[in-house]
Amino acid sequence: MHRKKWVALVIVLAVFLLGLLVEGIYGTYTDLVDHPGFAWEENVVSGYGNSKIVQLFVNGVISGQQNSAGVPSMTELLTEQLRRIEEDELVKAVVLRIDSPGGEVVATDELHRRLLRLKQVRNLPIVVSMGSTAASGGYYLATTGDAIFANPNTLTGSLGVIFNLFNYSEAANKLGVHQYAIKSGRFKDIGSPSRPLTDPERQIFQTLVNESYNNFVDVIVKGRNLSRQRVLEIADGRVYSGEQAKRLGLVDEFGDLEEATRYALSLSGEKEAMVIRYADQLSISKLLFSMKQYWSNPDPLGLNRIWDRQSSPRLLYQFMP
Repeated sequence: MHRKKWVALVIVLAVFLLGLLVEGIYGTYTDLVDHPGFAWEENVVSGYGNSKIVQLFVNGVISGQQNSAGVPSMTELLTEQLRRIEEDELVKAVVLRIDSPGGEVVATDELHRRLLRLKQVRNLPIVVSMGSTAASGGYYLATTGDAIFANPNTLTGSLGVIFNLFNYSEAANKLGVHQYAIKSGRFKDIGSPSRPLTDPERQIFQTLVNESYNNFVDVIVKGRNLSRQRVLEIADGRVYSGEQAKRLGLVDEFGDLEEATRYALSLSGEKEAMVIRYADQLSISKLLFSMKQYWSNPDPLGLNRIWDRQSSPRLLYQFMP
């Protein structure tokens, strides 16, 4: 029993000393840890030579939010990778691999604008390779491509906007739970889940959805060189297979990532090039930053964030069956 107490004391002292060490390093490199930045290694997938073709990956829901451990969002990561490409004169083409149901309207539009900027500044060809799913916001990004490759079974389309509101007023009334909003204006508590949605409120939300939808239509018209009338006919929110999308002019060719990459090489004007992917480097600063975020976070599992995302309404370019 006496030995166990000594072991426990040693462990406590070790943890305390480690804390001092981390705090010392953190104090010395505060700028580095608070702003760990981005660092990537270039992994060569295939090919050779000085020229490069970069494969970028859009996987999962498109979001501008960091996770509970402070890891940068998809938007931040891809934006930084695109900045790196813009500054690298050896990059001659980009292959954008999309396997995503879409996501937040703002995050999707920001990435779309960044891709267009890359094309304008560097005049680089972008070839899109669709994975299992490239729907809604995923297709929004795909419109930046000079060519879109897909599998006949790819799930795409879902061209539109969705805005979800939760309502528990009936259940609350049965339980005798009431919420009173003291507000400065008629619509300050618009969309409150504790009472039914009024017709004027519904119209306000519908106007927001229509604005984002019209922007989506414009993006498809410009990116795919289709008439607005044609886009309005097919952009009714339904999902399409890759085969259906090709018939509708939403997809150019059937092919996998490798075939899309070969096509990107042909557009680059280069005979040979290295095909590279960016791999995140694990640095001491990032490790310390993650540790700091984790241990100072009262909700390390991110449960509050999950609840916030569910309870906080937002405009989405997202396929949500």
